[in-house]
Amino acid sequence: MKKKRIPFLVVGVLVVGLLAVYWLYMETDSLPQDEDLLSGINSTVQNVQAIEIQDFIKVDSRHGVAPFRSDSGGYGISYWKRNITGWKVKRIRTNGEPKVWMVDKDDPSSFRIVWNMAPGNHIQTLQFYFMRDRGFSISGGQQHYVPSILMNSEVSMKGTSYGMMKLPKEWVYAMKLSNGSEGQADSFWDEFDLGMFSTFGWIPLAANGKEADLMEHMNSYGYTNGNFHEEHMQRLSKEQLEQGIY
Repeated sequence: MKKKRIPFLVVGVLVVGLLAVYWLYMETDSLPQDEDLLSGINSTVQNVQAIEIQDFIKVDSRHGVAPFRSDSGGYGISYWKRNITGWKVKRIRTNGEPKVWMVDKDDPSSFRIVWNMAPGNHIQTLQFYFMRDRGFSISGGQQHYVPSILMNSEVSMKGTSYGMMKLPKEWVYAMKLSNGSEGQADSFWDEFDLGMFSTFGWIPLAANGKEADLMEHMNSYGYTNGNFHEEHMQRLSKEQLEQGIY
């Protein structure tokens, strides 16, 4: 009798495994309900009461972002990951200023800039920047110099407060380039590390093309669950860029 049970157990385990794989990787159109997102946020962060989910933006079949409004009039961002039991919140922040979500910290092509800025800031355009200091090293008696890098991209904020942008492919390529410390300009790191030489920045512009005056953030909160990587973006000014101070 025991021998007959073993094949049934094996088959049962295989069926469950196949269903789990299908659920995780094949049902790519699965989206969480707004009620579940609100419940996930409000049951996790006690000092914030989310009252509206503005959208759910998928990075891929297992990662997504849900910008939200709170009862205090704030505009925040929640980050979600899908596992075998459903969509689970990974991070919540009430400060919606642009930051870089490193979905896979070893793969810069997975990085996304995420933001949710209150309409009261009257931002018409967001300008994003990738900056890297020049590098210098001496290896095998040879001097190796890499010039500094400054790249930019921008998005329109007309008609919306939130968004998510994939890093331009030129940024991804530049981020993988040697900074000079390895001795070869065309070498790639086995394990990606943004390092101290590279930074991200942003500038908010009003409709007149001038820098927008932002409202101050009051009582900002943040929550992170488990392994999560997010990179700060430095608030820049046009004057800083013109003078090369960043």
